[in-house]
Order: sequence, then C-alpha cells, then structure tokens
Amino acid sequence: MKHLSKILFLSISAYLLVNSAFAQTIDKTIMGASGYPLPRFMSLDDPKTNMRTGPGMEYPIDWIYYKDSYPLKVIAEYGNWRKVVDVDKSTGWILRSLLSLNRSALIINGSQELVKSLENPDKITVIAEEDVIGRLLQCQETWCEMEVGGFKGWLKKVNIWGALQNETFD
Repeated sequence: MKHLSKILFLSISAYLLVNSAFAQTIDKTIMGASGYPLPRFMSLDDPKTNMRTGPGMEYPIDWIYYKDSYPLKVIAEYGNWRKVVDVDKSTGWILRSLLSLNRSALIINGSQELVKSLENPDKITVIAEEDVIGRLLQCQETWCEMEVGGFKGWLKKVNIWGALQNETFD
C-alpha cells in the first residue's frame, strides 16, 4: 500500500508539473475590472516611469524605466494600478495614467529582418537590432507588422515582445 501511495503521489505531481508548465506558455484571456482583457500589452507613456512593489504610492519603487513606448504585459488590475511584466520577467505595479494603449514592440532574439510583405518575404525593408522599439501596426497568427525608424515591415511574432501568442489585430 505504501508503494502504491508513492507511485500515485509521483504520478499526480508529474501531471501537475507538466500541466502548469503548459498553462504558462499559453496566455488565457479574462476580462479585467477596467473592461479590457488580461493579459494585454500596453506601453509606457512617460520618459521616466516608476514600477512599484505593490499597487500604491506607499510601496517602494522596484524599477525605474527611462524609455517611453516601452512595451509591458498587463497581468492584473487593482483600482488605477496595473501589474505588469517586462521582457526580462520583472514584475511590479504601475499607475494606469503612466501607461498607453498605443501598441509598441521590442525586437528580441537578435537582429531581425523586416520584410516588405508576407507575399514577398524575400524583399527586406530594414534590419532592426535587438532591443529596438517600434510601433506595432497589426498582427496575424504568426506575423506582425511594425514601423521601425520610419520603415514598415513584417516579422515573425516570436521575434518581438509586445504581442500575445494568440493575438490578432489590425
């Protein structure tokens, strides 16, 4: 009986571990108190923004961002505060008035070639370096269109931080 209990415990633990890891890779959307979906992406609306450890001015500042238009994933809401995650997986709270619904994205995974169109993927409009921020114009299943330095082009969604895995918009 003791051996059977151990096997059952290990089986359940393995099942929960696999399912929780899988659940973390897919963004499940729920509606936040603001009426907007969670998670969602927003961008910084100020050249200097404090991220706090909790939803209030009494909480200590954990990070200071010095880049407007920087994309952040909103994962929770509390009053006028938004809990966010950045590209490095740092989490904290930012006042809603310091965030914008304007979409931006950060180039990740090294330098990326933005192509003129999905129909003509061999024509490169610009090469964007890693960590460059651009305006996100639209996203399809696996591709997004961005404007970087005045150039528009498409790149694979896996090479940006600023759009959810299953998100489409135009």
